[in-house]
Amino acid sequence: MEQAGAVPPPTPDALPPHISLAARMAGWFAVGALFMLLGAPFAYRIGLLGELISIALFIAGATLAFCVLASGLVGIVRALTPSARVKGALHSLVAALIGGTALAAILHWMVLPGWDAPHVHDVTTSPQDPPEFDVTRVAHYAGRDYVTYRDYDAMMKGKVSAAYPGLRTLVFDKSLRQVFVAAEAAAKDLHWTVFVADSTRGRIEAGDWATIFGFVDDIAIRIRLNAAGYTVLDIRSASRNGNADMGRNARRIERFTAALKSHLPQYPPAKSP
Repeated sequence: MEQAGAVPPPTPDALPPHISLAARMAGWFAVGALFMLLGAPFAYRIGLLGELISIALFIAGATLAFCVLASGLVGIVRALTPSARVKGALHSLVAALIGGTALAAILHWMVLPGWDAPHVHDVTTSPQDPPEFDVTRVAHYAGRDYVTYRDYDAMMKGKVSAAYPGLRTLVFDKSLRQVFVAAEAAAKDLHWTVFVADSTRGRIEAGDWATIFGFVDDIAIRIRLNAAGYTVLDIRSASRNGNADMGRNARRIERFTAALKSHLPQYPPAKSP
């Protein structure tokens, strides 16, 4: 028997709406995803984490960003269902936007540009006689295994030289000095760090910190005369880290070619040798 004046316990329908588990998870996942996606590259750049751990952490962050998007969408649907008696639509929407934006950025900058690229990381316009890294090899590969282009191509069973048939030796009807000056100017236009600029030998060696992790790609440019008396330029771009470049080195060579054209208006010569 109930005592007089006792307040009956509230029914489920009388309870105030609560934030759904999906909305809460979306918020937690969003914090974790941002921490991993932003923290992994930063930790690698300052030397706090090694290459493999930082990449693994970044991949985990991308996976978590997908979970943010999924749980955020579920939270929105739950909050907009009248009979669910849950709230958090705005909370879920913000989380879903964070997850979606992070995934879109990863796809746009890291996946889609090279999703169909061959699994190589060393590209040149002259597979049969590639420019060699000289000062770069001594300064940055000391104590590390250095693989020449021919060795690398042999290990890949010729896939490197066959990967980008459109990359060819550049031929000019300009002097060695004119081409060298234009090549150096093009490298600076692309914000490469020039290690060597030897006009006597016709060699330029440079580095490009092009990724969010700060991985370095090495570039070697060779300028010389061919048997027909034309000035020819070959370029090689190789990733210092990793075994696949997602097409980054080939795109770098293409950007260099475009920048070089702006400094040599009459490129290419009317008749190729």
